[in-house]
Amino acid sequence: MRDPAPPGIGPDPSLRPRAAEVKPGLASLDAVVALAATGTLVHDSARSRVAVARHDGATLVVKRSRRQETSRWIQLTSLWRAGEGVRTHRLLSRLEAAGLPVPAPVAAFDRRQRGLVVESWLVYRLVAGEACDCTDAPAVAALLRQMHDAGWVHRDPHVGNFLRTPAGLSMIDVGTARARRSAFARAFDVVLLDKCCPGSAELYPGYDRRAPWSRLARLWSRTLVGWRRIKARVRGFGGH
Repeated sequence: MRDPAPPGIGPDPSLRPRAAEVKPGLASLDAVVALAATGTLVHDSARSRVAVARHDGATLVVKRSRRQETSRWIQLTSLWRAGEGVRTHRLLSRLEAAGLPVPAPVAAFDRRQRGLVVESWLVYRLVAGEACDCTDAPAVAALLRQMHDAGWVHRDPHVGNFLRTPAGLSMIDVGTARARRSAFARAFDVVLLDKCCPGSAELYPGYDRRAPWSRLARLWSRTLVGWRRIKARVRGFGGH
């Protein structure tokens, strides 16, 4: 069994690619890999390797999931689901179809080996803009309400996950988004935004701080913070 090709090396022809919906011009994994090679590397971490490249007059982001290549657990779960790139492509397509401002997906491919996804790529259009900060909290809160009204929750509505563009705000890094209409899930989104930018909960249209779901969401947020502190201390003791 061959190992998956390391970053920067062409795809191994012995591995089987599978595509999501693909727009013209990038109809194969080889084409996506070649496009990444011509682009400018803008991010390289344990999670992903990201390049920006021009193609047919458009500026595209080409993202290769390193987690898909290195995490045995993520590879194991690909026995019953697609790889990270294809899943994100489908998520972006659904959010776009719901009328929400997200980067337009272009293509996605998985490469499987013995039934496991060992390489996953995603291509989407670059959204030019500036990262939001707490001065944009009113607009972020309004967009979060729009998302909720469309039947979605973000689950990580940090202002840094939104871009300020000439056309308005755009959501980025939406991998945590889910199609849910739960009152608790919506309230938890608002609590997370308020935690990021104190006072922003009051900017969310229709938010009632005294409502049961709001109280429960705040309690759950404090519980998670406490649990993370406990885990950090346990890890600290283990390092001594």
